[in-house]
Amino acid sequence: MPIVRARLNLFGGDTVVIRCSEKCHIHLMCENEAERKGRHSGFGDILTISDQNTAYVGIPYKGIWDVLIDSKCDSLEHSISYLPA
Repeated sequence: MPIVRARLNLFGGDTVVIRCSEKCHIHLMCENEAERKGRHSGFGDILTISDQNTAYVGIPYKGIWDVLIDSKCDSLEHSISYLPA
Protein backbone atom coordinates (compact mmCIF):
# COMPACT_ATOMS: atom_id res chain seq x y z
CA MET A 1 0.00 0.00 0.00
CA PRO A 2 1.81 3.15 -1.19
CA ILE A 3 1.96 6.20 1.01
CA VAL A 4 2.92 9.63 -0.31
CA ARG A 5 4.19 12.35 2.02
CA ALA A 6 4.82 16.03 1.43
CA ARG A 7 5.54 18.98 3.70
CA LEU A 8 4.27 22.50 2.97
CA ASN A 9 4.67 25.85 4.71
CA LEU A 10 1.20 27.35 4.31
CA PHE A 11 -0.72 30.44 5.39
CA GLY A 12 -4.28 30.76 6.64
CA GLY A 13 -6.62 31.01 3.67
CA ASP A 14 -4.41 29.00 1.30
CA THR A 15 -6.09 26.08 -0.48
CA VAL A 16 -4.24 22.80 -0.99
CA VAL A 17 -5.23 20.94 -4.17
CA ILE A 18 -4.56 17.18 -4.21
CA ARG A 19 -5.26 15.07 -7.29
CA CYS A 20 -4.82 11.30 -7.42
CA SER A 21 -5.34 8.72 -10.15
CA GLU A 22 -7.32 6.51 -7.73
CA LYS A 23 -9.58 7.14 -4.76
CA CYS A 24 -7.51 7.48 -1.62
CA HIS A 25 -7.46 8.80 1.93
CA ILE A 26 -5.84 12.22 2.35
CA HIS A 27 -4.67 13.64 5.67
CA LEU A 28 -3.27 17.12 6.38
CA MET A 29 -1.61 17.50 9.76
CA CYS A 30 -0.25 20.74 11.18
CA GLU A 31 2.88 20.51 13.29
CA ASN A 32 2.44 22.36 16.53
CA GLU A 33 4.95 24.86 17.92
CA ALA A 34 6.57 22.36 20.34
CA GLU A 35 7.17 19.93 17.46
CA ARG A 36 9.01 22.61 15.45
CA LYS A 37 11.22 23.42 18.45
CA GLY A 38 12.33 19.80 18.77
CA ARG A 39 10.06 18.72 21.62
CA HIS A 40 7.96 15.90 20.24
CA SER A 41 4.41 16.34 21.39
CA GLY A 42 2.45 15.32 18.31
CA PHE A 43 0.46 17.29 15.81
CA GLY A 44 -2.07 20.06 16.09
CA ASP A 45 -5.08 19.97 13.80
CA ILE A 46 -5.67 17.03 11.46
CA LEU A 47 -7.87 17.42 8.37
CA THR A 48 -9.02 14.18 6.68
CA ILE A 49 -10.68 13.45 3.34
CA SER A 50 -11.71 9.86 2.58
CA ASP A 51 -12.23 8.02 -0.72
CA GLN A 52 -11.65 10.96 -3.07
CA ASN A 53 -9.68 11.42 -6.29
CA THR A 54 -9.49 15.19 -5.91
CA ALA A 55 -9.56 17.34 -2.79
CA TYR A 56 -9.53 21.09 -2.21
CA VAL A 57 -8.62 21.77 1.42
CA GLY A 58 -8.79 25.24 2.96
CA ILE A 59 -5.99 25.88 5.45
CA PRO A 60 -7.29 27.50 8.65
CA TYR A 61 -4.01 29.05 9.88
CA LYS A 62 -0.30 29.48 9.15
CA GLY A 63 2.00 26.56 9.85
CA ILE A 64 3.99 23.63 8.56
CA TRP A 65 1.46 21.15 7.15
CA ASP A 66 2.27 17.51 6.38
CA VAL A 67 0.24 15.99 3.54
CA LEU A 68 -0.23 12.21 3.66
CA ILE A 69 -1.89 10.28 0.82
CA ASP A 70 -2.80 6.68 1.63
CA SER A 71 -3.79 4.55 -1.36
CA LYS A 72 -4.42 0.89 -2.15
CA CYS A 73 -3.16 1.40 -5.72
CA ASP A 74 0.41 0.22 -6.42
CA SER A 75 0.93 2.73 -9.23
CA LEU A 76 -0.62 5.88 -7.80
CA GLU A 77 -0.17 9.05 -9.83
CA HIS A 78 -0.66 12.25 -7.85
CA SER A 79 -0.09 15.97 -7.73
CA ILE A 80 -0.05 18.32 -4.75
CA SER A 81 -0.26 22.06 -5.25
CA TYR A 82 -1.70 25.06 -3.48
CA LEU A 83 -3.51 28.26 -4.28
CA PRO A 84 -2.29 31.20 -2.18
CA ALA A 85 -4.82 33.26 -0.25
